[in-house]
Amino acid sequence: MISRKTLLSIALPATLLAGQTVAAQNKQPNVVIILTDDQGSIDMNCYGAKDLTTPHMDQLAETGVKFTQFYVAAPVCSPSRASMLTGQNPHAAGLPGNASSHAGHTGMPTEKVTIAEVMKEAGYATAHIGKWHVGYTPETMPLGQGFDYSFGHMGGCIDNYSHFFYWNGPNRHDLWENGKEVWHDGEYFGQLMADKAVEFIEEHQAEPFFMYYAINMPHYPLQPKVKWREHYKDLDMPRRDYAAFISTMDDYIGQLLATLDRLSLRENTIVILQSDHGHSTEDRTFGGGGNAGPYRGCKFTLFEGGIRVPSIISYPKAIPQNTTRHQMAFNVDWLPTLADYCGIQKLPGNLDGKSLKKVINKDKASPHEMFRWKSGASWAIRKGDWKLIGFPQDPVNPGSLHPDNDQLFLVNLKQDNTEMTNLANQYPEKVDELTHEYLEWDYANEEDIPTKRLQIKHKAIGQTIELKTNPHPKYSAGGATALIDGETGTRLFNDGFWMGFNGNDLEAIIDFQSVTNFNQVSVGMVQDAESWIFFPESIEVSWSDDGKSYSRPLTKNIESLESMGRKSSKRVMLQQEDMHGRFVKVIVKNIGTCPKWHVAKGEKAWMFIDEIAIN
Repeated sequence: MISRKTLLSIALPATLLAGQTVAAQNKQPNVVIILTDDQGSIDMNCYGAKDLTTPHMDQLAETGVKFTQFYVAAPVCSPSRASMLTGQNPHAAGLPGNASSHAGHTGMPTEKVTIAEVMKEAGYATAHIGKWHVGYTPETMPLGQGFDYSFGHMGGCIDNYSHFFYWNGPNRHDLWENGKEVWHDGEYFGQLMADKAVEFIEEHQAEPFFMYYAINMPHYPLQPKVKWREHYKDLDMPRRDYAAFISTMDDYIGQLLATLDRLSLRENTIVILQSDHGHSTEDRTFGGGGNAGPYRGCKFTLFEGGIRVPSIISYPKAIPQNTTRHQMAFNVDWLPTLADYCGIQKLPGNLDGKSLKKVINKDKASPHEMFRWKSGASWAIRKGDWKLIGFPQDPVNPGSLHPDNDQLFLVNLKQDNTEMTNLANQYPEKVDELTHEYLEWDYANEEDIPTKRLQIKHKAIGQTIELKTNPHPKYSAGGATALIDGETGTRLFNDGFWMGFNGNDLEAIIDFQSVTNFNQVSVGMVQDAESWIFFPESIEVSWSDDGKSYSRPLTKNIESLESMGRKSSKRVMLQQEDMHGRFVKVIVKNIGTCPKWHVAKGEKAWMFIDEIAIN
């Protein structure tokens, strides 16, 4: 028989537990933002994929609101993440291009207020788990940007077993916990992330918590779990490994949701799921694998496939379930939206984001009529259903854009969301209207507006040219003769007319076959600091009758633009009356490494050159 004293000793903990449960239910909602990496626009079953297994991501849609016109503020990793974390466009957030993956390089400025800092000030425990890629110094790493706890890699990607960054040498280890390097050799990074997420939730279940769960999948290297490789064995590459990585990621999302269920936290936890931008078609991901569905483009582009992403919010306690919203919304909106749901009044100023609470709960109109993007030389503006892109890019269909006729690309997304037909010639007044609206933006510049490409007639056309230094194979402009064919490039460095050099110089020798008189040499160049491209340090021109003994070089130094956001192209000319020879040597000197003012200082600098004109 159990005594009264024993019954009381049993009942007391149960009473305390009940009290804790009530307290947990009455506290501010927990928040988990799950950010996937390089996930295609429709790569979940609930978004229309027919060949994937994604039950846990689909469950979030079933228990929440799914957006069909959700956009990120940039089509590449770092600026997209910076914009989500700050509620500002990437230029306002101070990180318009990718941050370096080398330790010791800065990133998003520390004076920018992050969502973690907002939540922390409101009494939330904060955690970052997974990929960071917005700064690699102590003050720009997670603990310096409002997070109480951090576990993951600071650069753009890692091998999931060794946790090394193998993109370029020297290879380096990149795994950190609370600002200190840690080693988990051979342990799968996906499981490490999942375990750390569970630990954080368990430790902070009695208080409101905010977790930024930045999963590094399906970003390359594609290293899915074996069971999913077997599951998708009949798919062709690269879809096969990409799909297996998507389902591997889905498993880990399921583990997190199961933890919230087990601890009775799911009802009072806001879970947001979205990709950072469109899928990759880079060589490192075997040229593709992701699916943008009807949308044109991919990662790096401002077509819909680069910036329209899957996005879901689930909050069973307070928002509709199994519901779809078609209003235009953006990743910069999450900061004010979460503040709205969590009862946080104090927000940083100059937010580009707006609360989506009325859209989510009441199906009200989008708070945005217009949005602007700028990424590298490309830019875009959407106003209502109309969208205009300047210097569009389409790596999925290289050669599909005319270098002259499609530099301004107009679409009406309501009528045609595939963006395959350029309406700019049909609606010139709409082009003018949107161009004017774009130029009203603080981060726009008159130089952003395309002008007609130059066609240059000069003496070197049709002559022989030899390169003494090699361009990057991806940016070889179709061979050395492209440098003297009279065709100049646009301001878009990868339009096929530019020749790119990564850290090295250009040295070319032009052979006129006989002694020729000339008095000017000009070289085209571009600067796009967001893409780590800078004007050269100098140009040297010398000449020779025999190809052995050259004249003293004529040299011109070139001044770079000390600005992350400024894009420019120009031709630099050297002139002298008495130049004559059969051979002309042109050396264009790269600055070598990114300058001190740049977020990637010390990294190899890119230099892009087009037509070498001799007259």
